[in-house]
Amino acid sequence: MIPTLPEEVRALYPFEPHWVNVGGRVLHYVDEGPRSPEAVVLLHGNPTWSFLYRKIIPTVADAGYRVLAPDFLGSGRSDHGIHDDEYAIVNHIARTLAVLAEAGVQRAVMFMQDWGGPIGMGMELLRPGLLAGAVLANTFWGEASNFHRQIFPWRAMHAPIAGALIFGRRGTFIQGLRLGGPPEVHDGPAWRAYGLPYEVHNASPGATLAWPRAIALGPDHPTYPLARAIWDVMPSFDVPTRFVWGMADAVFPWAEQGQTMRERLPRGSEHPVAEVPEGRHFVQEYAPEECAQACIAVAKEALG
Repeated sequence: MIPTLPEEVRALYPFEPHWVNVGGRVLHYVDEGPRSPEAVVLLHGNPTWSFLYRKIIPTVADAGYRVLAPDFLGSGRSDHGIHDDEYAIVNHIARTLAVLAEAGVQRAVMFMQDWGGPIGMGMELLRPGLLAGAVLANTFWGEASNFHRQIFPWRAMHAPIAGALIFGRRGTFIQGLRLGGPPEVHDGPAWRAYGLPYEVHNASPGATLAWPRAIALGPDHPTYPLARAIWDVMPSFDVPTRFVWGMADAVFPWAEQGQTMRERLPRGSEHPVAEVPEGRHFVQEYAPEECAQACIAVAKEALG
């Protein structure tokens, strides 16, 4: 865990920390706005943490909604795991449900980006009725896109020794932020913030290597049953829905993941897509206002 932030990071991310012990691991989350059993929950992915939502949290809280932003195990200010199986997606789901239970959240509008999609929709699988509304942003349901099926780099990371060396210890995914984010995060305090977990935990990859290895590449993959279950249940997610999408994203192209989910979700096509033409994978960094307004719009419909 990271109990204290460097001043330059805290200047950009001034939120008071909240902590919960789940299965012997200490997890961090942001909890802003009025106390309520209903909240907007902001779910990050690889290799980021709740810092990704630093410009979104105040806007949503100022609109009158409670906002939670957890750091998953191996990310941000939370503990890192020891065993690989701790990073299985089903375990991320169970721990995040425990965080929401500790916070007293009974219904949630979920902003889901990257692994936030499978984790958020997976929580609804395990706790039906939790999902009050959905904002989907450069995310997926757990199965690989064409990008992930390329021999290098994605399939190479599954190699037991070379994968860990190239993609884990060398911080490759942290460096990838320079490709998936705008110039603001390429150096300075924001870059320090994103690299902080890697720095504090002695170059441990944390969740950053486990997450891409968890992408389901076929029926024999451990994540495949979860991904298929989410796919099968998606048509039952009859909740207010919005899409915000970075259209320059090579990882989850709109024509693959975005359009597919929009057609599969019952209310996915009710509203125009908030397209961010120059936005890449980390759309929150390119269009924080559009992301915040999508959360507020869904919260107004779902929570009142």
